[in-house]
Amino acid sequence: MDDRTTTRKATVDPVGVPVVLAESAHPPMRTEAWHLQTTAANEFWDFTDPVRQAVRRAGVRHGQVTVYSPHTTTSLVVNESETGFLNDFRKLLGEMVPEDVYYEHDDHELRTENLQEDEYVNGHAHCRQLLVGQPSVTVPIVDGEVLLGRWQRILFVELDQARERRVFIHAQGI
Repeated sequence: MDDRTTTRKATVDPVGVPVVLAESAHPPMRTEAWHLQTTAANEFWDFTDPVRQAVRRAGVRHGQVTVYSPHTTTSLVVNESETGFLNDFRKLLGEMVPEDVYYEHDDHELRTENLQEDEYVNGHAHCRQLLVGQPSVTVPIVDGEVLLGRWQRILFVELDQARERRVFIHAQGI
C-alpha cells in the first residue's frame, strides 16, 4: 500500500443535541456545549454547521461567535475541509512532531507539575497544539450570517488520542 489515504471524507460531523449553558433575548446571546468522543489522533471535526445553527438559535443579527475548546491538546482552526489537504496536514504533523521521540513532558522521573494518576503520554500532542492553532476562533456575524470565506470551515482538531471532549459555542451581539 502506498502513502495515500483511502478515506475520502477527512472530517467528522458532530451529531446530537447541544446543552444550553446560558441564553438571553435582550441582548441576544447563547452559549452551547457540545460533548463528543473523538476516535483518533489528528482527527478533524467540522463544526461549521453547528455554529451556524447556534447563531440562528441565538437570534444574533450582528455580532460575533466564538468557538472554544477547554483542552490543551486540541485546537480550533479555520481552513478548508478538503480531504487531500487534511490528509497532507496529518502527514506533515507526524513528520514535524513525531510521536516516537523523547519528550520531557512524558518523563515522569523529571516532571513534577500538573501530574494526574492516569497521565497520558502525550508530549507530542501538546507540541502539535502550539503549532496548529489556538483553543478558540471568533468569527463575525453580519445580517445573521457567519462571515466565512467560500471554502472556510470551522474545524476542531484532536491532537492527542481518542477521548471525551467538549466544544463551546458562544454567539452574542444584537
